[in-house]
Amino acid sequence: MNDLSPQKIHVEITTRCNLHCRMCVKHAEGSRIPEEDMSLDMFKRLAPALVQVRKLVLNGIGEPLLHPDLLEMVRFARLHMPPSASIGFQSNGLLLTYPCAKDLIEAGLSTICLSLDSLQTQAGREQVGGHGVAAVAKAIAALSQARKELTGNFRIGLEMVLTSETVAELPDMVRWAAEQGVDYILTTHLLLYDAASEELSLFNPNTRNATQLFNKYVELAAAEGLNLKSGLAAYLKLSRTAKDQRMAEMFGEMQKEASDKDIRLHLQSLIRHRDLDPTTVEQLFRVARNLAEKANIEIFLPPLQSEAEKSCAFIAEKATFLTAGGAVMPCYFLWHTYSCRVLQEYIQVQERSFGNIRDLSLQAIWQSPEYRKFRREAGDYEYAPCWSCSQGPCITLVNDNLLSANDCYGSQVPCGHCQWNLGGIRCL
Repeated sequence: MNDLSPQKIHVEITTRCNLHCRMCVKHAEGSRIPEEDMSLDMFKRLAPALVQVRKLVLNGIGEPLLHPDLLEMVRFARLHMPPSASIGFQSNGLLLTYPCAKDLIEAGLSTICLSLDSLQTQAGREQVGGHGVAAVAKAIAALSQARKELTGNFRIGLEMVLTSETVAELPDMVRWAAEQGVDYILTTHLLLYDAASEELSLFNPNTRNATQLFNKYVELAAAEGLNLKSGLAAYLKLSRTAKDQRMAEMFGEMQKEASDKDIRLHLQSLIRHRDLDPTTVEQLFRVARNLAEKANIEIFLPPLQSEAEKSCAFIAEKATFLTAGGAVMPCYFLWHTYSCRVLQEYIQVQERSFGNIRDLSLQAIWQSPEYRKFRREAGDYEYAPCWSCSQGPCITLVNDNLLSANDCYGSQVPCGHCQWNLGGIRCL
C-alpha cells in the first residue's frame, strides 16, 4: 500500500456536545478546545483524498448528530469514497430517531458505535452527563428498524469504557447487547485526565516482564520476612538499619537483573500496581468472549497491561486527524491541547498541526517533508519509554519541548508519554 494519501481519516466535524461526561478531555484541566463546527465547504475540500480512503470516522470530542450538515457530509463522502470503504462515527445516541437513522443509512453510513458505560440507572445520571441505558436502547431500536427496511450491511456497535466500577457489568452488557441486536462491542480503558481516572483505571502501564521480575523479588523478600513493596524508602535513603540494608540490596539486585535482561523498571509504578490483580478481570473477559461468540457479536477487549514492544495503530493504519477548523493532526494524542496524567503527574500536551486543508489539499499536507518525517520517526519507535522510565516523569516530559526535543532521547516526536501506544485505548 502506498504512502501518497492517508488510508483512514478522523474528522472532528463538531466539538459541541449535549452531554457533560466527567471523563471527557474537554473538561480536563488545561484543555483549550473551542466549540465549533466544520463547515460543509471545508469538509468538501477532502474530496480528492476520499478517493483513496478505506475508513472515515466523523467524530472527535463532540457529538456528530449535533452537526446540521451531517447527512450531507455522509452523502458527499459516500459519493467520493470506494464502495468498500467504511463511514462511521461514535455517538451518545440521544438525538437518534428512526427518520434520522433511516436517512443516514440511505446516505451511505456504514456504522454507528453508541457509548454506554453502565446498565445501572442512577438518579440524575443523564442530567449530569452520563450515557443512559434507556436512550441507547431507543437509539438501537431506531437503527434496527431502519436497517430492516433498507439493503446493505449497516452495523450497530456499542462502546464501553472499562473501569473498576463498571467492569463487573461486562458480561451483562454483552447479554444486553445480544438482546438489542448489536453487531460489535468496543471496550477501552480510561484516558488518564485526572487523579480520579487513575484511581478507576484497570490498566497496568508496566510491561509483563517488568511486573514478573518485580513480583519475583517481592516473593524473595517475603521469604526473608521483608516487605519489599513498602521498602522503597529504604532503598532511597542513605542511613539504613540492617533490615533497610537488606531491602536496599534486593532492590539493587533487581535493578541489575533488569539491566541484564533489558527490562525497564519504574519502581513506584510497579508498587502502585502491585495490588491490581488481573485474575478477576481476566475471568470477566473470558465470560464476555464466550457470550459474544454465542451471540455472534464481534468483541474487542483491550490488554490489561502494557506490552514490551511499542506500537502505534495510527501509524500502522496510515491515519490522520482533522479538527473542526481544518487543521491536520497526526494522531488522537496530539489532536488537541489539554492536560493528562503520566505516572501520577500532570503533563501538558500540545496539539501538533502540519497544515490546514483551507490552504492546502490533505494529500499535499500528508506528503509534506515535516509530516513524512514525523511519521517515519514515530514509526521507528526510538523515542523514550516514559511509562517505564525510572526517572519519570522527568523535567523534559513535564516541560514539553525543552531544548527543542520531546524526550531525553532527543526525539522530535512526543510519543514516549502517549497512552495509546501502551495498547489499552481503542477508538472506532
